[in-house]
Amino acid sequence: MRRLISWLIMVPTAVAVVIFALHNKEPIALNLWPFALVVEMELYLILTLILAAGVVLGGVVSWAGGGRLRAELRKQTYEGEVARRELRSAQDRIAALEGEVKGLKAPQISHGGADGATVPTAQLPGPEGAGQTSSAA
Repeated sequence: MRRLISWLIMVPTAVAVVIFALHNKEPIALNLWPFALVVEMELYLILTLILAAGVVLGGVVSWAGGGRLRAELRKQTYEGEVARRELRSAQDRIAALEGEVKGLKAPQISHGGADGATVPTAQLPGPEGAGQTSSAA
């Protein structure tokens, strides 16, 4: 859609510029006052140069005006990349720690209590007597 609108604007404008150029070929004297310079050129060429200078100047002003936005976008892109790296690093650490936890888990046995709670083997009373912890290491 954007391309169609561009064509609908550019084609008639180009046709108008060509028709203007064909009908205004008479040379005129252009007095460049502060420089004490007089230039004799065709009217269409002078107006085309002025139009081109306006387009270039407008582009430069527009580009300079967007500088702050471009800097902010660069900053946000950098911060996003740093956050992505930190997240990836944290996920790797979590995966490594989960692997360690799975490897270190002690077998759990039922204590036989009414609530069905389990306790690690190292805390069960040993065969030596009640209330003592086992010396399994």
